[in-house]
Amino acid sequence: MHYNTIFSQLFQFIARHHFEKSVETNGTNHYCKHFTAWWQFLTCLYAQITGNDSLQEFCDGLLTNQAKLYHLEMEPVTKSTLADTMNRRRSPCSVIAPL
Repeated sequence: MHYNTIFSQLFQFIARHHFEKSVETNGTNHYCKHFTAWWQFLTCLYAQITGNDSLQEFCDGLLTNQAKLYHLEMEPVTKSTLADTMNRRRSPCSVIAPL
C-alpha cells in the first residue's frame, strides 16, 4: 500500500525546478560535494516540523525515519555535516525568498 506522508505533501507546493534555478543564481551549491541546498532545505523544514531541540535529537530522528526518507531524496545526515553546513552556507531562506 502506498501513501503520501504529510511531509511529502508539503513539498508538492514547492516547485523544485524554481528552487534549483534560484540556487544556481545565488551560487548556494558552490563548493558543495554532497549536501546540496535542496537537502539542507528539506532537513531544515523537517527540523522545524518535528520541533527538535538539539542537533543530536534531530539527527537521531532522521536516522529513525530513514526508510521513509528516500521518497524525498534524503538520507540521514551526521551532526557534524549539518553543523558545518549551517555555519558555512547561506540560509535556505535566501534561496526561497525569490520564489
